[in-house]
Amino acid sequence: MINIKYVFFMVFCVFLGTVQAQVKFGLSLLPDQETYLISLKAEKSWAAPANITGAVQVVLKVPANVPFVAGKIQSLIPGLSWSDNALVVQPSAAPEYNFVCFVLNEPGTKQIQYQEGVELPLFTFKNLEPGRAAKLELTLNDDPLVQKVVKVDHINITQNITVLGANGNAFTGVFGQTSSSTTALPQVEILEKLKVYPIPARDFVWVNWESQAPKAELPNRLQVFSATGSLISTFSLNQQVGQQQLRVDVSTWPSGLYVFKAQNSAGKMQAFKCLVMRE
Repeated sequence: MINIKYVFFMVFCVFLGTVQAQVKFGLSLLPDQETYLISLKAEKSWAAPANITGAVQVVLKVPANVPFVAGKIQSLIPGLSWSDNALVVQPSAAPEYNFVCFVLNEPGTKQIQYQEGVELPLFTFKNLEPGRAAKLELTLNDDPLVQKVVKVDHINITQNITVLGANGNAFTGVFGQTSSSTTALPQVEILEKLKVYPIPARDFVWVNWESQAPKAELPNRLQVFSATGSLISTFSLNQQVGQQQLRVDVSTWPSGLYVFKAQNSAGKMQAFKCLVMRE
């Protein structure tokens, strides 16, 4: 069964040739525990006109027994929008999975800025099934399961991002992906029951957590870094047992992705991502 929302894909030529540079996709569950982030990371910077992006398709696989409906898609790049273009339900070559395909609605854009080694947020989405934390994974084009679906069911579930500077499909893999619904950052849990909101943030963000560990293991510092690794702020944390809350003023921060890193005196660290968006 195939549910096609828009007429976009059925049979495609799958391009897996050598490219001049690499672009990888990333998937994270943000710490509000309900917002998923799709981002990219380029291994080479492309300036205009080499950054012209013709088409983008991002594909996730979901276990068929997990209720999942993609929705509340929010673009994080001005002037661009994204659609959950197709839902492939239990193809004959992979009946244990469903595949969710997102596409860029504005082909031939110069809005995507490729900066070497920098994670660029593309869009967020949520699972509209209430109370469900779905186990999602980005597909890999060289995965035998993916290739089987392409050949047997004649459905393209491959990742694609065509960039002028790459002379074709620049996708070469994924980064920071885990097989569970957690952020793919260091997750030594020194911030128990972590909850961060709102996401995206505009003026401020609340960081809530609980601490029940011995004092030496409690967090004593929280640092915030930009996507390029620059230190933005440092906060001293009270090493107290129980529920804790920190209000972070982000009203002067530019739109973008930020990484929060909490540390304790024993040197253990926990990191999580946060998005800031301006109107």
